[in-house]
Amino acid sequence: MNVKQALSIPVLCAGLALSGQVLAESVMHSTPEGPTKFYPTHDSSSKSAQQVQQELDNFKRNPVSADGQYRYVGGDQGWVLIPHEYAYRDGKWQHVDKLQHNTPAPSMVMTPEEKKQREALYQGG
Repeated sequence: MNVKQALSIPVLCAGLALSGQVLAESVMHSTPEGPTKFYPTHDSSSKSAQQVQQELDNFKRNPVSADGQYRYVGGDQGWVLIPHEYAYRDGKWQHVDKLQHNTPAPSMVMTPEEKKQREALYQGG
């Protein structure tokens, strides 16, 4: 029993040390403050620190997604959908939001390649 304990403790310590090295190279890092932070890449960027800070300040002033359909509210909710806004003006209801309302409807016609992929996915062939 003593031999097993004597061998298992160094193996356990080596495993912990190696896992720490692996995590140091990953794009997800746990912090002492608690939350896990995610870094998309560790590559160097062509932007300066001032440009990145300016983008962050702009986002903090208006936390809306690039397509204008989601707003970041933080907390447990995170990103929420911005609903369409309507107002009664000149005797009729009108859109008063800044979302695009002329987006074409998606096409329901599949190309032959899409049909082949659907058949392979849902019919196992």
